[in-house]
Amino acid sequence: MNNTSQPPHSTPTDSAPPPPVKPRRYWLRYLLLMIALLLSVGGWLTGNEQGFAWLCRQLPALSHQQLSIARSEGTLWSGFTLHDIRWRAAYEDADIDRLQLQWQPAALLQGRLQIGLLAIGHVRLNTRPAPASPPSGAPTSLSLPLALQVDRLQLASLTVEPADLRLYGLQASYGYDRQQHQLRVQHLQTPWGTARAGLTLADRSPFAIAGQLQAQGELEQIPVLAGLQLRGSLLQLQVDGTASGKGMLAEAHGQLRPFAFNPYNRFSQLDLRIGGINPQAIMPDWPKARLGFAVHVQPDGSASIKGGLSLLNSQPGPFSRSQLPLSLLAGEFRADDKMLHLDKLMAQLGGGQLNLTGKVEPTMLDVVTLLDNIRLKNLYESAPDDTIKGTARISGALAGPDIRANLHGKALQLQAMLGFQQAASGKTLLLRQLELTAGAGKVAVSGKLGLDGRQEYQLEGKLAKVDPSRLQPGLPAGDLNAQLKASGQLAAPLGGKLALQFDPSRLSGAPLSGQFTADWQGQRLRQLLADLRLANNRLQADGSYGVAGDKLKLLIDAPNLSLLGRDFSGVIKGQAELAGTPKVPLLNASLRAERLHLPGNLAVQSLTLDGDLKADANSLFRLQLAADRLQVGGFTAEQLRAQGNGTRTRHQLQLEGRMRLDGRPYTLQLAASGGLPVNSGQWQGQLERLELSGKPGLSLQSPLALEAGAARVRLGAARLALLGGSLSLSELTRSANGVISSRGHAEGLHLAELAPLLHLPLEQNLVLDSGWDLNLTGSRPQGTLWLKRVSGDINLPADAARPAPLGLKSAQLNLHFDGSSLLFDAGIDSRYAQLAGKGSLPWNGGIIDARTPLSATVNVALPSLAALAALSSPALELSGELAAKLSLGGPLGQLQGQGTIQGSKLLLADHRTGIRLGDGVLQARLSGRSLILDQLRFTSGQGDIVASGSLDLRESGPDATVRVNLNKFSVFDKPSRKLVVSGSTELSMVDRKIALTGHLRADQGRIDLPKAGAPSLSEDVVVKGRAVAEPSAFSSLPLTVALDLDLGDRFRFVGQGLDVELTGVVKVSANPGLAPGANGQVRVVKGRYKAYGQELDIEQGIISFVGPLDNPLLNVVAKRHLSPVGAGVEVTGTVAAPRIRLVADESMSEKDKLAWLVLGHAASGDRDDTALAASAGMMLAGSINDHVGLFDELGMASRKERTLANGTVSPAEQVVTVGRQLSRELYLGYEYGVTSADQAVKLAYQLSKGWSVVLRAGTNTSVESRYTLRFD
Repeated sequence: MNNTSQPPHSTPTDSAPPPPVKPRRYWLRYLLLMIALLLSVGGWLTGNEQGFAWLCRQLPALSHQQLSIARSEGTLWSGFTLHDIRWRAAYEDADIDRLQLQWQPAALLQGRLQIGLLAIGHVRLNTRPAPASPPSGAPTSLSLPLALQVDRLQLASLTVEPADLRLYGLQASYGYDRQQHQLRVQHLQTPWGTARAGLTLADRSPFAIAGQLQAQGELEQIPVLAGLQLRGSLLQLQVDGTASGKGMLAEAHGQLRPFAFNPYNRFSQLDLRIGGINPQAIMPDWPKARLGFAVHVQPDGSASIKGGLSLLNSQPGPFSRSQLPLSLLAGEFRADDKMLHLDKLMAQLGGGQLNLTGKVEPTMLDVVTLLDNIRLKNLYESAPDDTIKGTARISGALAGPDIRANLHGKALQLQAMLGFQQAASGKTLLLRQLELTAGAGKVAVSGKLGLDGRQEYQLEGKLAKVDPSRLQPGLPAGDLNAQLKASGQLAAPLGGKLALQFDPSRLSGAPLSGQFTADWQGQRLRQLLADLRLANNRLQADGSYGVAGDKLKLLIDAPNLSLLGRDFSGVIKGQAELAGTPKVPLLNASLRAERLHLPGNLAVQSLTLDGDLKADANSLFRLQLAADRLQVGGFTAEQLRAQGNGTRTRHQLQLEGRMRLDGRPYTLQLAASGGLPVNSGQWQGQLERLELSGKPGLSLQSPLALEAGAARVRLGAARLALLGGSLSLSELTRSANGVISSRGHAEGLHLAELAPLLHLPLEQNLVLDSGWDLNLTGSRPQGTLWLKRVSGDINLPADAARPAPLGLKSAQLNLHFDGSSLLFDAGIDSRYAQLAGKGSLPWNGGIIDARTPLSATVNVALPSLAALAALSSPALELSGELAAKLSLGGPLGQLQGQGTIQGSKLLLADHRTGIRLGDGVLQARLSGRSLILDQLRFTSGQGDIVASGSLDLRESGPDATVRVNLNKFSVFDKPSRKLVVSGSTELSMVDRKIALTGHLRADQGRIDLPKAGAPSLSEDVVVKGRAVAEPSAFSSLPLTVALDLDLGDRFRFVGQGLDVELTGVVKVSANPGLAPGANGQVRVVKGRYKAYGQELDIEQGIISFVGPLDNPLLNVVAKRHLSPVGAGVEVTGTVAAPRIRLVADESMSEKDKLAWLVLGHAASGDRDDTALAASAGMMLAGSINDHVGLFDELGMASRKERTLANGTVSPAEQVVTVGRQLSRELYLGYEYGVTSADQAVKLAYQLSKGWSVVLRAGTNTSVESRYTLRFD
């Protein structure tokens, strides 16, 4: 038996090794976590406003302090606004006050960058010279990685320094479609006018280009139009431009190669002609002239060009008058790849001639100039009166040429040798020789001046027998002999040495001798040694000053200052000892002056000054100043007294004076107490009294803490009374670096008290409050300032006897300084209008002038024009409302505007004339400096009047064109005056000349002249004490008229005895300075004329205009109504000299004509003579009645004897008659018998020429029927 055990059988599964464990991918989790973290941080930085602001604050560190942003709003994805952006680089600095971006990030998914708005505020760019670099050549491509579209590109202003280039108000759009760039400039303002442009540029070589620019503006108040076209490609550019104005023309045509290696070959062809240009009108810093300029360049072979130039100045003048003394320049030149040749270049300068020839290579030049008979006074009026000739040559390396000159005149001679030296420390100007000879005198100078780095200099000079009067008129005559040595550096810290030794000399005939030696470094004068004597005038100095232990002694004894020249006179004596440091000065000084006159309009009749300041705290402090008749410019002090007494650390100061400023008297009283602490130059104390009496004046109400010194000046809290109110000052500090900070407020300031200093164009009595909190840190001020009207008003220009107050309710102005810009916000609410405006100005270091750009918006509302009626005649009625929304931009001196002006419910009515314009609507626009009237519409009656046009607000005067269309427009609508007109007119104004043209037709008209009232004096009668009537403004207007007036078919005129219907066409014309004239005829269609007490029917009426408007020709025939013989009058001649005669259809005597006209029958003996006499009296009374206007008939009549119906005989007698013609046939009157006292009411009706019926009711009642049959 076998007891050995066997292991169990194993299966393959049991014997297989365990599977390996899969590794965990922690790195992928970390990567995803990092990506998520970066996306979160990136989202927070770009999509969160706080994160985006934090990112902007890190830009200085990320850009090595080159880029900084003061403040941001918004995010990268939703759009943002950046404030106060600053870029600092080696050769340029840029400041942008604001940048706003609105864009569509989703467009990036389509491969396009879509920007809706890129608005840039005021930009200031300051460039510095950069090292010259070789030409880079033409680009290979101008393509961008993405398509780009900028819908609105705006730039408030761009200022480039030191080029002094300024652009304003850019409005443009830009697009790139992966093939070409497109730029459209809708508006761009320059100092010379406005422009718009378009440019298309391909992105692949040769970069095809097409562009144009149109501009309009003013030069010297002359309108100018300009245009420029670009064609071809960027490698071969064709340029054509024109500019024209009154008396000025410019044309330019050229072919350019902008990327040519040699700058002389960048013009392959150029033709430039300019005439009548004043360069000062283009750039204010350039001299004034009147130039005609021409340049012509054309190819000369395959690789060279040749050309010529000419310049003519018709208004030459000296540089001292800011004029150009050059009158003519002409010459030729040639250029190739190697050099520029100047051939026979001639100039007429200063009354003489200058000839220039030479060549200029890329690195070398050699130019020779010959001068002949050039008068120095024609260059500068203060120069010596001499005429010079000679040569000057510039040769050598272009970067540092040698300059040699040898010039001579009648008395002057100049020899100069200058050069340049280049070293590792920079470039140096070598003054090898500079000798100026004037007669027997000579000035010789040599040395060198570093142009870079520390700008070190070394000069040596010598004066031998120099007469100053020969060098400049007004200097004293003399014989100066001296040695001069100077060395040092001009860069900070300024330092140097100067030594001047006079050999025996004379000035103004007196002996001059002495020496002057100075050595200074920074703020320390290390040594000053001087001993100068002119006759008995003496100036001495010895010592040093600047650090502890230094001491400087000064002495002056000048009893005869007139020896120094004509601008000096008087006596001055004094001595001083100065020690200590600038922070802690020690001084002992005494000065006396009498009848002192110095250059610069500085004079004093008597001056005494004594001062003593020691270092010890308890040492004596003494100051005494007395001045009489002190004059500095426009300031005069009749008497000025100042004194200080006490110790260094504790003393009192007093100042009193009587002064005049621009003729206005003032009195000043000041008292202060304080001291100078030991080892300190800062005076500390308080101002106890300050009184300035005058207009305006001020008074200190409480003591004021004061600290003053080189480190800072500080005023503590104070309260002052001024301008009728009070000013509370919290703090005012000025640091040594120029930073000023102040806080305070003012109440109840009466602006009228500033009238002597501030001349306002309007009368006012405003009272203002104000407050401020400012920190003026050099070029980056911070803070706020506000002004608010408390009470008072402004009187608008109106009748002196009837002032027109503006009716101010509120007015406020807020100013905010944010470091780079001045922001303002203003609001005015008055009886007539409300105004609200806000905007900004770039600070520019505090320099705000006519060229400073403005960006502002203004809203104006006139809710009720009825209030404006108070400013005019009481008979004028106004109503309606006006509103304007405007944006202003451009330089302050040439503001441009954009916006709308709207009016509604407008009414203009004149109750005196019956003119009424109602339901008015105004739609206007302000575009640049032009007001465009889209529509001004009024309705009246059944018609309307519509006006449109434009008004250009130019500096030389406005230009305007207004077109007016009338359609059955009711001009007058009164019972006695009515006129309905249709037609069109045009009113234009160009160069201050007005022209009126058009055609008007009267659809309906009635003009009733009023009855004449009381008599008036003739125009040649002058009544003393009565105001003389001002002439009409129209009498002096430069008006030209060409107007057709058509009276139509329904025009009626009533007045001066006439009642007629008129028709006809008259052409009215007028020219400035000449009486108006007319040409045409007016005919009477029908009507009546009252003459000789009778109503006459006008059978023929023609008024002919053949010259003066007020003296037409007359041809009028009027006859008595239903007269059997056709009796009447005929009027011929002119209005000024009419001829009137009696007429009849039949031949008869003048007496019979008059009888038929007046009595209605022929004359028959003495009885009719009596009747005619009675009728004459009746006509006289009637004439008076016609002027009064109560009745148609008033006067005496002769009644014949008649038998009444009852058999009673009524004797003949004189009768007083009063009556009114109710119609042409019906008459109603009243009769009173002078003898019988009979009274009757008379009613008469004319049935025909011979038949009439008369009814009387009164004392005696009767009925008459008359029929007249003539046999003669």
